[in-house]
Amino acid sequence: MAGAGVGFEAQANRKALSDTGQRVYDLEQWLMIHTRDLVKGYHGQEVTTPVLINVNIDVGDGEFVAIAGPSGSGKSTLFNILGLLEAPDAGSIVFRGEEVAGLGEADRLALRRGHIAYVFRQFNLVDELSVAENVALPLLYLKMKRSERRERVEEALGRFGLGHISRRFPRQLSGLQQQMTALARATVFQPTLLLADEPTGNLNSAGGSAVMEALSAINEAGTTLVLFTNSMQEAQKARRIIQLFDGHVVTDHAHT
Repeated sequence: MAGAGVGFEAQANRKALSDTGQRVYDLEQWLMIHTRDLVKGYHGQEVTTPVLINVNIDVGDGEFVAIAGPSGSGKSTLFNILGLLEAPDAGSIVFRGEEVAGLGEADRLALRRGHIAYVFRQFNLVDELSVAENVALPLLYLKMKRSERRERVEEALGRFGLGHISRRFPRQLSGLQQQMTALARATVFQPTLLLADEPTGNLNSAGGSAVMEALSAINEAGTTLVLFTNSMQEAQKARRIIQLFDGHVVTDHAHT
């Protein structure tokens, strides 16, 4: 297994050449995310504060990658950019083989709809909707028969142990139940990529462990998972850890 400082691209290249000495597959077919020289800053009237500086990241299709770093390292900004929620100031982002760095908001929305899911520390449930209605929300934006939508919701509720509380509202749930509802909502439309931003931050240790187990199961079922965290203990659940510090990638290594 690759050591410190060796990212997915180097690992994939080595794997491709290991048996015959010739490339046996096209690397791009194995990449969900490919970034080069990403730059992002926040611009004030007199000064620009750099947040991301020449960030190069590859995430393979089906990988579980953790992006770890302290507060202020640039994780939240990178989450937004990889999730196509905002654009970088400079650099390249290839998502599923398509260059997306220069896309406008409408095009980014069209691309992420049906492909990218998000989970947040704050749960971000709609207070006025029941558990089942929250889970169904992403399906309302997809062309889908009502019967299929109902079937998808019931399956997601069962997978995350929410069937018995499907009619409750977020204010009636524990923190763990709220985050499991958020996970059900995030995966009900079968996304190809799930981005999780400190998903255990508002939970106790038992709840956090349950959420990490659920995330691992989602990845094992085939969804590419990128976890953003300031906890190295949680990062070690991933197969690869990328560490950010002051906007730079400082290490990128496989974890066994």
